[in-house]
Amino acid sequence: MGCVLKIGSFGPEPCTKKGYYLTKEGENKSVVEGLGMDPINVFAREMNFTLYYLEPIIELDINSFLELFSMVTNAETDIIGGCFPIANPLDSMTDLSFPIFVDTMKFIVPCPKPLTKTHKVLTLFSLSTWISMGIVFIVVSFLFWSLSKYPSRRNDFTGFNLLAQCFSAAWAVLLGISVPQIPLSMGARSLFIIYVSYCFAISTVFQAYFTTYLVEPGYEARLESLDDVMRAGLKFGFYELIVTDSVIDLKDLQDFDRSPCSDIKECIFGVMFKRNMFSIVLSNFPPYLARASGISDQNTVVCFLEQSMLSISIGLSVRKGSPLLDILNKHIIRYLQGGLVVNYWSIMNHEINLKAKRTEENSEYVVFTLNHLTPAFMLLLFGYILSAISFLCELIQFKIKKQVNKSMIVVQIPN
Repeated sequence: MGCVLKIGSFGPEPCTKKGYYLTKEGENKSVVEGLGMDPINVFAREMNFTLYYLEPIIELDINSFLELFSMVTNAETDIIGGCFPIANPLDSMTDLSFPIFVDTMKFIVPCPKPLTKTHKVLTLFSLSTWISMGIVFIVVSFLFWSLSKYPSRRNDFTGFNLLAQCFSAAWAVLLGISVPQIPLSMGARSLFIIYVSYCFAISTVFQAYFTTYLVEPGYEARLESLDDVMRAGLKFGFYELIVTDSVIDLKDLQDFDRSPCSDIKECIFGVMFKRNMFSIVLSNFPPYLARASGISDQNTVVCFLEQSMLSISIGLSVRKGSPLLDILNKHIIRYLQGGLVVNYWSIMNHEINLKAKRTEENSEYVVFTLNHLTPAFMLLLFGYILSAISFLCELIQFKIKKQVNKSMIVVQIPN
């Protein structure tokens, strides 16, 4: 057993991760691992040190940060690892090692949601196109009705005498259904051919995209800037450490409503799954937590703005004047040159993928089911409702007309 080093750790996964291992004597001992702790563990094995791990500090708040410095200055710990930032204000209070890795603070925002199938079908054409189709439908119906009133040598043209018949025929052509009677006059036939060609073009375009959009309707617009976030009405999820002026400049976020988080994990989960906020995090944290939550495709829940706040170097901290600093720096250089940090990061991701339980469905293959036909059935239901209303209106109009005729007959009977 070598010399004992007291090790403090700071920050959430993947920087620090508490685990256990069995000794040769069968004892169950705790160990603190993670991306910011593995260099210390490798260093201890090489130099034959025995590590005594203090309880990791997971919360990213000012009190926890100050507690770390008191532990160093009071010689309660020899090395602090995890998510310890290398920054100039900290250099005056403690000795900092060479960086182990560099990460970027970014804005994490909710990813675009899949559009509903009904919404995508309704937006297949622009609003102006839908309006123009409605205008063409109404104008053609009135033209059919007007042409039927025009004197012609053809006296067997009875399918378009009523305005309701004209609307019914125009609607049938728009849906690709045959009409009960073909117009006979030259003008009506010319109009009919032009209208059929127009409806054929519209129907071809509609059907070409209809099935595709029902199966894969696409996604909402992506949030690309803070202006987009403001328009989306999202709150700024913050944890205490990032609202300190000495850490990050948050002047651009003064106009946003704020939602406090107990820790960084709560903020990240609020963005990824509850979708009710945005936050600032190290870019490596969200993909790792998404894998741990069973999300195989992190791009569906982890989205960042292009704007980056700042780059942060993560390293180790020892008390001022500690002889361990030079030895640690030499070890970190060899550790990085050997690619051990990249290797350990890949091992962590592989282990979390094996342990995580899948929570989302595989969307690589989509089976066409009755659910995809919901817009078609909604349109059919709308047609039934419209037909029922039309029938009731005609029935009421018939009853009223019948009553009027009866009253007129009564008035015409002589005394």
